[in-house]
Amino acid sequence: MADLAVGDGRAGAASERRNGLAAVAAMLAATLAAEGERRILWLPVWFGSGIALYFALVVEPPVWLGPVAAAAMGAAALGWRRRPALGAALLALALCAAGFTAIELARWQCGAPMLDHRLGPVAMTGRVVDIDTLDRGWRVIVAPDPLPGLDPDEEPVLVRIHIAAGSDLLGPGDRIAMRAVLYPVPAPILPGGRDMQRELYFAGIGAVGYSLGPAYRAAPGRGLRPGWREGLLRLRTDMTRRINAVLPGSTGGVAAALITGKRGTISEHVKEAFREAGLSHLLAIAGLHLGLVGGFVFFAVRGLLALIPPVALRFPIKKIAALATLCVLFCYLMISGAAIPTQRAFVMNGIVFAAVFLRRLRLSMRICALAAMVVLALDPPCLIGVSFQMSFGAVVALIAVYESWGSELAGLLRRGPPLRRILGYGAAIAITTVVATIGTEPFAIYHFHRVVLYSPLANLIAVPISAVWTLPWGVVACLLMPLGLDRLALVPMGWGIDATIWVAEHVSSLPANLWATPRLPMAGLIAIVCGGLWLCLWRRRWRYCGLVAIAAGLAAMALTRPPDIVIADFGRFLAARAPGGYAVAASAQEIDRSFFASETGAALVPWPVPGAPAGDLACADAGGCTYTADGWRVAIVTAASGLPVDCATVDAIVAQIPAGFACRRVVPVADRIDTWRYGAIGLWLGKAGVTLESANLSRGDRPWVPHPISRRERERRREAAARRAIPPG
Repeated sequence: MADLAVGDGRAGAASERRNGLAAVAAMLAATLAAEGERRILWLPVWFGSGIALYFALVVEPPVWLGPVAAAAMGAAALGWRRRPALGAALLALALCAAGFTAIELARWQCGAPMLDHRLGPVAMTGRVVDIDTLDRGWRVIVAPDPLPGLDPDEEPVLVRIHIAAGSDLLGPGDRIAMRAVLYPVPAPILPGGRDMQRELYFAGIGAVGYSLGPAYRAAPGRGLRPGWREGLLRLRTDMTRRINAVLPGSTGGVAAALITGKRGTISEHVKEAFREAGLSHLLAIAGLHLGLVGGFVFFAVRGLLALIPPVALRFPIKKIAALATLCVLFCYLMISGAAIPTQRAFVMNGIVFAAVFLRRLRLSMRICALAAMVVLALDPPCLIGVSFQMSFGAVVALIAVYESWGSELAGLLRRGPPLRRILGYGAAIAITTVVATIGTEPFAIYHFHRVVLYSPLANLIAVPISAVWTLPWGVVACLLMPLGLDRLALVPMGWGIDATIWVAEHVSSLPANLWATPRLPMAGLIAIVCGGLWLCLWRRRWRYCGLVAIAAGLAAMALTRPPDIVIADFGRFLAARAPGGYAVAASAQEIDRSFFASETGAALVPWPVPGAPAGDLACADAGGCTYTADGWRVAIVTAASGLPVDCATVDAIVAQIPAGFACRRVVPVADRIDTWRYGAIGLWLGKAGVTLESANLSRGDRPWVPHPISRRERERRREAAARRAIPPG
């Protein structure tokens, strides 16, 4: 009887658990159903999840995986359509597989061989694909002819080269000839850092370099005719040069960035001032720019047609103005280079003006979701780019606030006497800036590791200058450019740009403007993104659960810290934690220093001289140093005089030269050869011991991760291939 009672009790408890789970499931299903059409907003989220899954892998998946999974999940969703919950889950998986398929297709279309060793100097010819003006010389994208010393399967499709200022005046479509030195695309400077190799891989660029002396225009090849893309790129280049001729220096660079999307002549000082003042969005053609251009064209065309009574009475001038605006915005999209923020803004503005035909003009999250879906379908790799993330982060946050409190804010800020309305306009800019900053700050922390404190102040001053003065003159300059009268508009446009630069420089120099933040791990960023989407896309009270995920993602920063020692770039770059930042060896190249400073957000100090320790780092002589932390001791070898190292006296060895094999079975070793094989290597010293992590091993076996081979192995493979090519007998 006791056993029967225990059994009945267990059965009752199990029944109660099942009933409880069923009640929770029913409540969630009812809440989800109550969201109604808001569920469609998650379509681009699931599509983007498939793209993110591809980049999260450490091995390259087979090409059939995405299409097969998409077809299987789509068929299953269709078969279970009578069960809404299961059908919705299968549809989400089908969209995820569709995104996975899209990024696989993009890799197949854009992927190209990546150079894995220095090449040159070599005589190089090719066709100019695009060109940007720099402070000194030009940066050109070249489709090269076959390069000496490379097998056909090693040939990069495109290379990016810095050519000297004395070179011929070139344009897209021209043939170019020069002597050049080519290098592999720069690898991450520390594990988990910015992956420029992945970025340029999907842009088709497999090598970077510079010309030895000037580059010359070569004779065009037979049968080569420039296509419409080259014609468009040439138009952008010519417009940029005309702008820079009227407005030299950074002023012309900002003007070109606003009109053609090319910002090569903006000095690094001005770019940094814009970043540190929170005004970088003014240099990216996005919603503000296209919205102003669209509004100017719409009201101008409609006003002109209204002045012609026969036209105004017989034709729908409002629709004609909307159509003309769409055409102008498309031209602006093409001339500006169709960057990710511009694509998003064009889709959203295009939908708004297209809605004029239906007389249903309303800004909503649906438009943003459709824009995200279009942008991801056209350019799947953009998902992991900072432009896509910050652009859509700001817009999603703004629309969510607009949907929830737009009417109340509009009534509060637009009522009363003129002075109060002016103050309300300023308050609206400040609120918009704060909301957009909240939407973009997680991505800024992840990519740039800092927070800009006085961004609302800079935007409160600079945005009205751009909206009321700078951008309207830019529109007039484009209209006058075919007549050769663009100077009349570019000069006053430059006055507004100079005022904006002044604001950026002074706000960025305010004390305590920049707050350095710890590194935000990828898991933390994912938690913040998921929580933010949950908070912004739903409308019912359960959306506030997203705040928990956001808080957890931000808390993840407390669990990370940058490495204590980093060695990279074939041993040339060496950095160790020191008071006030990182001590960097003198052999480090300037570009590596710049990348490392931006990745860590720390100051760089000189490597200590012998006898003058810098915190935990001390050098006994010119070839040997030691780093001690948490009871662990690392030997740092900077020259051959620092070898050999007594393996029993250290817990790890870091060497800018080959360290040999004597200590590798005893302690961890990271030397010059290791950085050649595995990329940047970071060392963390903690209570658990010394931990090593390499950039290439953490990225996995992907097409954009180079796996260099020795010159002897390369020659052996070529000899073997030549023997196979010779027929027997």
